[in-house]
Amino acid sequence: MCRKAVIIAAGFGNRLWPRTQKIPKTLLPFGEGTILSTITDNLSRAGIKEFVLVVGYNADHILDYLEKNKRLGKQITIVQNDEWERGNGLSVLKAEDAVGDEPFILSMSDHIVPETSLRRIIESEKTENLLLVDKRPEQIYDIDDATKVWLEDDTIVHIGKEILPYNGIDCGIFRLDKSFFESMRRRLELGQESISAAVQGLIDNNNMKAVFLNGREKWIDIDTPEAYRYALQNKAIFDL
Repeated sequence: MCRKAVIIAAGFGNRLWPRTQKIPKTLLPFGEGTILSTITDNLSRAGIKEFVLVVGYNADHILDYLEKNKRLGKQITIVQNDEWERGNGLSVLKAEDAVGDEPFILSMSDHIVPETSLRRIIESEKTENLLLVDKRPEQIYDIDDATKVWLEDDTIVHIGKEILPYNGIDCGIFRLDKSFFESMRRRLELGQESISAAVQGLIDNNNMKAVFLNGREKWIDIDTPEAYRYALQNKAIFDL
């Protein structure tokens, strides 16, 4: 079972608000805290002991928040990504030294996923790299922007925002090992900078399986003002 989680919070979040906004969206209020504190709390309850937080855009806001809130009571290592305007795969690659050789959970900084789902992927006995997948595309709040996957049983065959057909949705939670970093470097040589590109490299090596949400579990990607309002109004459904 892995003990570390990488959370990438380096990007700007241009679909949520204009560039004049200075506060990273992971610091938006949510429940009794913020989106960031909700994510770290859920991961902690699921078994994560150490966090690597990759920051970039207006990182001082996140650093000040962590200082004022005593790092949320958690062991958090900060990694700076000065190339935050490039693909999100670079943010994960920047965390390589902080992660070391251990398997780790990768989480987006704007995806609210229940503890029960997180625990399932953390504790899975599968030996491959893993992605948490929702097989209910009809229930996704913003399906057009979602990253899709094509599955054969629990094997991920293809991933991407524009793929057709698809039969599952990427929930933004991975369990990865150091082979991800190797795949990411190969993709960068091809000019591909996204997490999905590196994951496709793992898929091509038959090294990517799915762990599925159950019928009761709900999650959301807070990527637009409408999604944020929906998440606030329906917070209880994400609290399993």
